[in-house]
Amino acid sequence: MTVDEAWRLLADTNHLNRTVGLPAVTFSPLDGPSGDFTRTARSRAFLLVPLTWTEYPFDWVRGRRYRVRREFHGGPLASLEGGIELEPAGDQTLVTAFADYVPANWTGRFLWRLGNATVTQLLGFCDEYLSRKAAGQPDPIPVPDRPPVVDVAALDRRLGELRAAPVREELIPLLRRRLVEGSDDQVIGVRAFELADTWGVDRLEVLRLLLYATKAGALQLGWQVMCPNCRIPKAAVATMSELPNRYHCDTCGIAYDVDFDQRVEVRFSVHPGVRRASDAVYCIGGPLRMPHVVAQQYLRPQEDRPLDVELEHRLRLRAVAGARTLVLRPGRTGGRTARVTVTYAEGRWAGPHSMTDTETGDLVVPAGARVVVRNQTGGPLLVVLEEVDSTGGETTATQVTALQEFRDLFGAEVLAPGHQVAVRDIAFVFSDLKGSTSLYEGVGDASAYSRVNRHFEFIRERIVRYRGAVVKTMGDAVMGAFHRLDDAAATAFAIQREIDAWCASQAITPSLVLKTGLHHGPVIAVNANGQLDYFGRTVNVAARLSAESVGGDVVLLAAVMDELGELPEVVAVERFQARLRGVEEELELVRARVRGGKVTIQ
Repeated sequence: MTVDEAWRLLADTNHLNRTVGLPAVTFSPLDGPSGDFTRTARSRAFLLVPLTWTEYPFDWVRGRRYRVRREFHGGPLASLEGGIELEPAGDQTLVTAFADYVPANWTGRFLWRLGNATVTQLLGFCDEYLSRKAAGQPDPIPVPDRPPVVDVAALDRRLGELRAAPVREELIPLLRRRLVEGSDDQVIGVRAFELADTWGVDRLEVLRLLLYATKAGALQLGWQVMCPNCRIPKAAVATMSELPNRYHCDTCGIAYDVDFDQRVEVRFSVHPGVRRASDAVYCIGGPLRMPHVVAQQYLRPQEDRPLDVELEHRLRLRAVAGARTLVLRPGRTGGRTARVTVTYAEGRWAGPHSMTDTETGDLVVPAGARVVVRNQTGGPLLVVLEEVDSTGGETTATQVTALQEFRDLFGAEVLAPGHQVAVRDIAFVFSDLKGSTSLYEGVGDASAYSRVNRHFEFIRERIVRYRGAVVKTMGDAVMGAFHRLDDAAATAFAIQREIDAWCASQAITPSLVLKTGLHHGPVIAVNANGQLDYFGRTVNVAARLSAESVGGDVVLLAAVMDELGELPEVVAVERFQARLRGVEEELELVRARVRGGKVTIQ
């Protein structure tokens, strides 16, 4: 296997320990900056001997190594350090596993076999993975030998409903196998996109599968409130109406407002009517619990430590529970700088002034230089070097609530009345029927009403095609929401490109003329009349842009058009200035027409 593959397999220490048969552990919260960032842990050896220990944070460098230290409180052992090291070997990987025990008494001298067993079990875990992979299993990660108790009849009955749902049928057996054979941690708090990556299939298809499986009763849907700093779940609620307005992360020592973009994820768990699963913890500090962290190091007072990370893109250096961060950016090749020391003191990071970008504050690290972090404080320091951007494995509330399937299947999933949640960025398309009054006068009320209703379905089909959701209709207008700006743009242009052909197929003459506006930005999500709705300046601007349309075109801000870049389907672009109703300043707008669309003169 490759190094990346070995890391994904072995850095999930919670699953690894569960599978090789180690006992479950109870952990205290991380004691934070006032202590030494340790936890108190309790478990039982051989299911009989009680063990209590102080667990220090894992040290790791992604794809290279990890190590953890445990100091025991009484009993036969004084301490343990264990972990792995990975080394590329051609197209293979050399895995070194180790467990170093220090006995506390004569009894402890005979427990070396326990350490030997954990090492051989870990290497056996690798062998079993390779065997399952060679056998063609879509999910080759080993699971515990003891099979779970599953009501197979109930599961098959509920999954049977999926055959009539708009999901890919070949994914249903994969889900069944996961629910029947997977370990408890593989069927609780499942991230749809991570599961899709494991299976090697389209992410949205797996999300759609899990949504319909939830509606069928095979799964349950829940919401995890995440800390945007450490990106670890801090609270779990069953329904959106239970989401808190604000929450506190004990690890980071900071309180946060809830938002839909970074801080709320949707996750899926097996339904207890199908299978009882335990969320017992077997390891709490392993690297894959925080996949966005490239390296984590525990530094004692006045200690230096090299990070041993090759900078290929921007990474953020952060002290856990500290407010200040420092972005490290790769610089050009050349120069003689072999070592760059970054010091943490008095709550902030400081690097060489000559390498600091005066505009951004980033530390520009020369290619090939070794970054060394120094703890210049009187206490221990827990340092993480992390991805600035999301790793992409999460399914945020913004993403899922902008899907039509979610709104169709879970219309009751709304915020509590009066509860407002921020959304940092979401895109909207407003479409309005031009000349509806003359339409009613020209063809009569019944015929006009039929055409308007059928046109709603036309709009809905294009919104769904491009992974959006209909938020609401207002008279002859439709408001659609999208997680991605390019999906919203594709919808707006498809509406204009396809309306004439659709009208011809429906024997609607003359063809309907649609006015469309497109915009994106921050909004507030609220419960409006029992539905999830959005309000704020972004929504208002999107609606006003559609009002600037003359029909057969898409109107958007010039800045948004620049964000979209070159669009081959756009054949005509007109830039103009306008003052939108309710917006004080005059804005530069773009009127775009697409190939195949109708050109209408106002």
